[in-house]
Amino acid sequence: MTKFNDFEKNIDFSFWKELCHTKGKLRSYRRGECFAHTGDIIKRVGWVETGSFKHSLINEKGERKSIGFVFAGSVLANYQSAMMHKPLPNDIVALENSEVLEIPVNIIRDHIVNDPTINLKLAQELFAQAYESILDNYRYSAQQRYEMLVRRCPRILDTATVGDIASFLNISRRQLHRFMKR
Repeated sequence: MTKFNDFEKNIDFSFWKELCHTKGKLRSYRRGECFAHTGDIIKRVGWVETGSFKHSLINEKGERKSIGFVFAGSVLANYQSAMMHKPLPNDIVALENSEVLEIPVNIIRDHIVNDPTINLKLAQELFAQAYESILDNYRYSAQQRYEMLVRRCPRILDTATVGDIASFLNISRRQLHRFMKR
């Protein structure tokens, strides 16, 4: 599967995968089980071997909103928490039964901090992805963003709920259902 998150397309994460394979422990997550909770400071990070996860938060109205997805063959972490020791702003929850090779966060953090090139590249790519996401909300209609999402990740329709996809696109479920019928 192609990388879902743009920042992963421009960074060689083979070091992350290798560290997880050589020093990690395989952990299974059942659908709905949390990898990390809002307010936690991440103590472990991982490499998703199978399955998928969502990043979600509770808004001021008490509604759960999906803000990101992670699929097999990708890193599982949160930059702010892992690198800056900040509390997680969101939950990371398994969308389906999943397996993750986990390692203590300090192993990844030390590797990144000791490689200024990867450290800078990671920060730049995360910023670029965040900025592009903001711009895309203005550049494209909700219908176009839905179509782009499905082209980028067709499996998302089988993995994430309609509610997860709608909240990720910042549209109503009803609107998403209309798009899906077209």
